[in-house]
Amino acid sequence: MTSQPAHPVSGAIPPVFNAEAPLPVLARLRASAVDFMRAWGRPRLVERRENLRVLEALATLATVAGIVAIGAFYDVAVTRWAGKLDPAVHGLFAQITKIGASGYIFAISAIVTLAALLLRNPARRRRANAALSALAGRAFFIFVVAAVSGIASQIVKHLFGRARPKLLDIVGPMHFDAFSFDATFASFPSGHAVTAFAMVAALAAMAPKLRLPLLAVAVLVAASRVIIGAHYLSDVLAGAGLGYGSAILVRRAFAARSIVFRQMPGGLRLRGAGLVRGLFQRGAR
Repeated sequence: MTSQPAHPVSGAIPPVFNAEAPLPVLARLRASAVDFMRAWGRPRLVERRENLRVLEALATLATVAGIVAIGAFYDVAVTRWAGKLDPAVHGLFAQITKIGASGYIFAISAIVTLAALLLRNPARRRRANAALSALAGRAFFIFVVAAVSGIASQIVKHLFGRARPKLLDIVGPMHFDAFSFDATFASFPSGHAVTAFAMVAALAAMAPKLRLPLLAVAVLVAASRVIIGAHYLSDVLAGAGLGYGSAILVRRAFAARSIVFRQMPGGLRLRGAGLVRGLFQRGAR
């Protein structure tokens, strides 16, 4: 076992985002970036059991096979059904689908990260600075999950080049124009579903009690993409899997470096549990 450096709150946060002296804004941000890159270069991988690896591989193959089967047997029927729904239903889901846009997630997570870093001050109590560091790390984790899942979505979209449902009666449901950069041929997977389910996995990892409400919202977003005719059913299922899987991989990468999460014998654990909640509770008083 290698010894771990001391932290402002024992065992609560890694040395990432750890400023000890007042610095100009850009200098503080640069110091935080250097700390993060230093921690990122020190992964501590834990060997995972072989049977777990096999189960994950089998689950992935089963998921892919299920999506292909659903695409072959249900895509057209579900798309036809969605097209016959009342215009009021289409209008409602046209508003719900906006929740799955990733732009506001990038903006909010970036603002929270920067604000938390800049609010740290040696004049504050050590625990308050530790809480701000934890908040910055969690917001940055959300930003990275959104970025990784979004990039993965775009790569797959352009790799397959599947025609959207509006071309169903022209080219059919299984028309692919590989390496196309035309948005009309970017149906698979659904980017909104990718974002929605990536956020479910990322936020639920930090607030497990919110898992079911978050999942309900993500399902509504995924359904909206089919109901408004933007995607096939198999597109949103693939998006859900890609988004959730991307968040899990990013979480493991962070945990391997003790950033935001910690590797424990029973699985990954959130670092500094209660710190961020305490920060907001104190701020409210």
